[in-house]
Amino acid sequence: MRAPWLLRVVERLPLDEIVDVFHAPLRGFLARHPRVRRALDGSWLGHPLHPALIPLPIGAFTTGLVLDAATLFGCTWAARGADLAFTIGLVAAVPAVLTGLTEWSYLEGTSRRVAFVHAASNVASTKLMVGSVILRGMELRGAGMVLSALGFVVLGVGAWLGGELAFHYGAGVGRISEDRGNTDR
Repeated sequence: MRAPWLLRVVERLPLDEIVDVFHAPLRGFLARHPRVRRALDGSWLGHPLHPALIPLPIGAFTTGLVLDAATLFGCTWAARGADLAFTIGLVAAVPAVLTGLTEWSYLEGTSRRVAFVHAASNVASTKLMVGSVILRGMELRGAGMVLSALGFVVLGVGAWLGGELAFHYGAGVGRISEDRGNTDR
């Protein structure tokens, strides 16, 4: 089956030198600190931890977007809920990022490059969400809503690439079994 056009574009991006600048030190750090690696990769759980954590920020950001929409339709009570949801999403993003970086440290070749773009999309989305929360705190709700909506679109691209990593490349699939010496899949 042929890969979607966007994935083919990302696969061809000349990013290897940039990726290596970040990947090699991360991999080295995690090799020197195996307890940190095991805590973050989910081997203690028997399942990669990153996919278990990503629904939290995505769900919170989705909730915030829905509450923002309700605010636009006159539900003034929804504004505070949206602010809280975006804040919760940002807090929940921290462990999702840390576990994602750990998963990335296992990758090689094209999947490592695609995962870098996945992470860059999520970083861009997070920055937009941070800006949104800051603007909301400054009583600039409309501008905050625009930033969060844009951040949600960028998050969608990152999430789609994350799905491609799992389903197209099999990133993380079977890794925990291999760590335990079990090759049954």
